[in-house]
Amino acid sequence: MRTIIFCGPTLNAQDIDTYGSFEFRPPVRQGDLYAVTREVPKVIGVIDGYFDGQPAVLHKEILWALKQGIAVFGASSMGALRAAELHPFGMRGVGRIFEAYRDGELTDDDEVALIHGPPETGYLRLSEPMVNIRATLEKAVEEQIVDPDAAARLSASAKARFYQLRNWPDLIAELSDPLLAEIFSAWLRTGMIDRKREDALELLNQVDAFIRSGAARSPATFHFEWTENWHNAPWRSETRGMDGGTTTEEEAILDELRLRGDYARVRREALLRVLARNRTSGAPDRAAFRRAMDEFRTLHGLMKQTDVVEWALENGINLAGLERVIADDAVVETLARDRDAELHQGMLDRLRELELYACYSKSALARRRLRSSGAPLPRAMLAAWFFEKRLGRPTPQDVADYAASIGLSNVDRLYELIASEYTSSAEQRWEKDTGLTDERSLT
Repeated sequence: MRTIIFCGPTLNAQDIDTYGSFEFRPPVRQGDLYAVTREVPKVIGVIDGYFDGQPAVLHKEILWALKQGIAVFGASSMGALRAAELHPFGMRGVGRIFEAYRDGELTDDDEVALIHGPPETGYLRLSEPMVNIRATLEKAVEEQIVDPDAAARLSASAKARFYQLRNWPDLIAELSDPLLAEIFSAWLRTGMIDRKREDALELLNQVDAFIRSGAARSPATFHFEWTENWHNAPWRSETRGMDGGTTTEEEAILDELRLRGDYARVRREALLRVLARNRTSGAPDRAAFRRAMDEFRTLHGLMKQTDVVEWALENGINLAGLERVIADDAVVETLARDRDAELHQGMLDRLRELELYACYSKSALARRRLRSSGAPLPRAMLAAWFFEKRLGRPTPQDVADYAASIGLSNVDRLYELIASEYTSSAEQRWEKDTGLTDERSLT
C-alpha cells in the first residue's frame, strides 16, 4: 500500500533518502489532499503546507480522507496545526509542536511559518520559524550561553517581526554586548535546535512503524457532512476537455477494463445510455426517477441518505453525478417499457448471438410440460423465494411495478411464472433426492 508524504523545507534530501518506499510530494495546498485521497493510499503524512498566497489545505479534505479509512499523520508545520485541530476525529499528531498546539501552549499559526525558495533550490530556507527560535534560546539558557533576560528579549523581538523577517543575524545584532554576540553566534553553529525537523523525522518513523505493523484500514465513525461548499469546490471537479474527456485517473480505470476484456461490453452498455438520453428531451419524469432511485438503493443496500453519500464517495462521484446516473437509468427504463414489444425479436437475436437461445428454449419447453402444482401457493412465500433465494436481492416494495419492468401486463402473470419456476425447482430437487426422472416415476 502506498504512503504519500507532503513535505518541503522542513526536511532535506538526506533526511528522506532513508524512506525510499514513501512518495514525497511538495507542500500541500488546497485540493491536493483530496486529489491524493482519490489515489487510495494507506497513509498520508502532512508536514509542510502552503498558506500565504495560496489557499491552505482544508480541514474538510482531511476529514474526507479519514472517512475513507486512510490514516492521516501530521507534524512539524501545517501538519501539526491540522492535527491539533482534528485529532478528536482521528488525525494522528506527532511531536512536540503538535502537542503544544493541542494543549494550547501555542496558538498562532506564524509560530511554524517561514519563507523559502522554490523546489529547484531544495526549498532554501530564507527565514527561521519561531518554534525553532524558542527551542534554541531555551537550550542556550540551559547551557548558560545567554541569560534568561537576554533570551526573553530576543524571543520577544523575533515574535514582533513579520515571519518572513525572522533570522538569526538580525536577532544577534540586537545584543548590546559584542562579546556575547560573538559567543552566541559561534555557539549557534552546533547548538541550534531545529524542532520542526525533529518532529518531521519522528512522523516518518511513526508512519514506517505503522506500515510495518500491518495495521488495517479503519473508516472513521464520525458523520461527514456533504456541504454546498464541499460539493462546489472547484478542485473537486477534475479538469476535463471541452469534449467531456476523462481524467488521468479515469483513463487508468479504462485501461483496466481493456486488460480484463470487459471494455467492449461496458462500452455497448454505455452506448445504450447515451442513445436513450439523446432520444428524450429534458430530465425523466419524477415518477420514473423515483422508481430508478428506489431500485438503485435497494440493490445496493443504501437504506439511509448517509449510505448514499458514502457510496458516492467510495465510487469517485459526487451527488450531482449520482443523480445523472439515476436519471440515465430512469430514461433507459422508460424507453424500454414503452417499446417492450418492439424489443422482443432483438432480445431473442441477442440470445442467439450469445449462444444461449437453445438453453432457454429447452428450459421453456420443459416448463410447459410441468403438471399442475395443485392448490395456489401463497404469494408472499413465492415472492420471498423468487427474489431473495432465486435472484439474491430484496423483494421489491412494489411487485406490480417490477412485473411491468420485465414486460408483463399485470402482476398475476408474474406470480404464475414464479409458481411454475417454484414447481420446476421442487421437481428438480425431488429427482435429485430420489434419482428418478419424470418418465421413470410414471411407469
